[in-house]
Amino acid sequence: MLVRFTPRVSLSDVGKITERCKALKVQYKFIQELSTSYLVVESAEILKLEELYHQLRHMEFVAHVSFPVDPDDPLASLKPVKIKCGNRWIGTGSRPVVIAGSPYLESQKHAVSIASRLATIGVNLYKAGPYRPTDTLAAKALYERTGAIIDAISRKSGIMSTGMVEKLGPRSALASINAVAYHIPGEFMFDTGLQEQLAKIGDPVLLERHPDASNELWLEAAGMIVEKGNEYVALVETGRQVGENLEIDLTWVTKMNETCPLPLLIYPSRVAKSAGQVGSISKAALASGAAGVIIDVHPDPVEGLLTDGYCLSVVEFEDVFKSLKPLIV
Repeated sequence: MLVRFTPRVSLSDVGKITERCKALKVQYKFIQELSTSYLVVESAEILKLEELYHQLRHMEFVAHVSFPVDPDDPLASLKPVKIKCGNRWIGTGSRPVVIAGSPYLESQKHAVSIASRLATIGVNLYKAGPYRPTDTLAAKALYERTGAIIDAISRKSGIMSTGMVEKLGPRSALASINAVAYHIPGEFMFDTGLQEQLAKIGDPVLLERHPDASNELWLEAAGMIVEKGNEYVALVETGRQVGENLEIDLTWVTKMNETCPLPLLIYPSRVAKSAGQVGSISKAALASGAAGVIIDVHPDPVEGLLTDGYCLSVVEFEDVFKSLKPLIV
């Protein structure tokens, strides 16, 4: 269940709800982002969630409480979909895709160089991470420059590029980035303003899971984008938080590939600790029917701007890609 607060909510108000969660012995996590704050509440006991739902929906500082009509079947309202990104299709009946790129856009020259090398190896789509300039830019200017880099990648490297929406201004990103798909981090899963804009634009959406979100909440977030009018949504599995580690449950991936109508992409770089793990997770995911994998690659992982997980060098990626070829042709 998701509880989204109004802008006027106070910490005291949130405290009232968290105390109620403790009393009911349900799990909860408070998350605050640029444009909204919300509480993710989970429990295997549906009656407890229903009780909390009826208590919260009348509180003046609660803007919205989302609760699945049927918690046991979050897929009921979703329909099978195949998504076109550039000249590639993602989804049922299509060959799996390999999306690869640098964790961050460091410069136009840097991005085009990596994309060109990945294109010669056989990558289908470039994954453009958030732009990290050496100078300070306002959100609008930052995304305008991001858009220019993404355009250059597509024009000069021979492969199309996705675009990452992130903390520095999600709405500015949608107005400035001309990518084949909008890659949405899990932290924006339930940003209703962003969902409405994604629906209005109608371009493909690659929706990451928030590491603390259950499968049901993740699917509910995807379903909300679909319900608002954009059916072109794919799920990106980055792993769930288990203790201090992010983990991808490959048994669950197999089940999802058999039952979920939305394309499922696996992001092994977020959980892997070595090149070997990136390769083995990718192979297992594709063998289980995943629509594709997303892999971080950098010409100099030691010196580059990196995220958590494991980023492959270009040489390491080439070896991994060769091992995946039998599964993607």
